[in-house]
Amino acid sequence: MTFYTYKYLSNQNYSGTYLRIAIFSMLLIAAVIVLFLYYRHRSSVKYRDLAVIFLIGSLLMIGFQYQDYSFLKDSKNQSTAVVGVLREVASQNHVKASHLQSGSTTATDGMLVRDIKSGQYYRVIFNSDQSGFITEKIQVQLNRNKINVVGES
Repeated sequence: MTFYTYKYLSNQNYSGTYLRIAIFSMLLIAAVIVLFLYYRHRSSVKYRDLAVIFLIGSLLMIGFQYQDYSFLKDSKNQSTAVVGVLREVASQNHVKASHLQSGSTTATDGMLVRDIKSGQYYRVIFNSDQSGFITEKIQVQLNRNKINVVGES
């Protein structure tokens, strides 16, 4: 079983996106400089060719960035939903949210929540439109299953 800590879910790192934005910015700046040089020296076609290469590279980066943006948006929304569930479970059961761990990175029916201080497990049951949920305390029997924890406790 894999559990994700509250801290991990609330502070996920999206640094790869920032790297792509930096590369995209450099490509656009290079394209603008090369276009300026092309307009200054119209007889030299090497600047035109370089400008076309940089602009095509920028268009490719825009495509990659859009794809990653939609994926990261969905991922962040799901993590935010799980963090909200953990906060609500914490307030209902009078424990700190930082002591809770989720068995899933998405808010799904039947997800497990573990309290690391007391060792108590909770099952989260959502209603049909997932606008609300109830929690129930459960006993978990682990037979040869190792618990992996992702994130710092």
